Amino acid sequence: MSWFMTRLARSRQRVGALACTLVLVAAAGVGGCSDSGADSATPSPKARPSASGTATASSAPTAGASGQASAQASESGTPSWVPPLSSQQQASYDAAMATPEPSRLVGMDEQSPAGAQATAVYFLSLYPYAYTTGDLTTWKEMSEDDCVFCNSVITNVTDLHASGGWSDMWTQEVTALSYGTDPADPNRLVVELHLTAPEHTTHRDRPSRTIVVEAQDATLLIQVYWQGDRWIVEGGKVIEEGEEG
Repeated sequence: MSWFMTRLARSRQRVGALACTLVLVAAAGVGGCSDSGADSATPSPKARPSASGTATASSAPTAGASGQASAQASESGTPSWVPPLSSQQQASYDAAMATPEPSRLVGMDEQSPAGAQATAVYFLSLYPYAYTTGDLTTWKEMSEDDCVFCNSVITNVTDLHASGGWSDMWTQEVTALSYGTDPADPNRLVVELHLTAPEHTTHRDRPSRTIVVEAQDATLLIQVYWQGDRWIVEGGKVIEEGEEG
């Protein structure tokens, strides 16, 4: 995280009528940009065990209730041995794998504050998509190599799907609230966003354990940099309650 992100409050500007809002619909994966809205998604969702199993969102793969060890991932990230799913679990998995990638937002390729905001909103829309499908292609393309926030998501998603797990797609809403420009380099901006997401379900390991992830209501900072012809995400941070961006 750069020094600039910690000083956002000193130089940020409020986003007015052009605030960009993305509502990601689980069934359709449709994104859009409008004049107002709210946001959702956090790097470290809290989880509570469901009646069918126990686990936490950050726990490593462990042996299932039957005593079978979790499948070890092969070099491709696919479990080397996968116990069969129940018919209900298989339907959930098939629906997850069929989830379409969110559509890119208008203006993302513009070198402007509006383009930076659209990029930050779209980047967060990839969060539930990645956990649901395991597809990190676009997330990686938009991430700077040393982005700690970006890389933590890559690690967590890879571990989840390597264990034979997946997430049920959830609907989230993301709104750009304000932005700040780096006085030393106008190509770098930090976008403040508000994010809300409902309670949703993650399935981990085989045999599958169900984890209920709590609803989220958070404020985030996403730092982006204009790199030639596109915005690259350099960092992300969840603003804790009582903390100023």
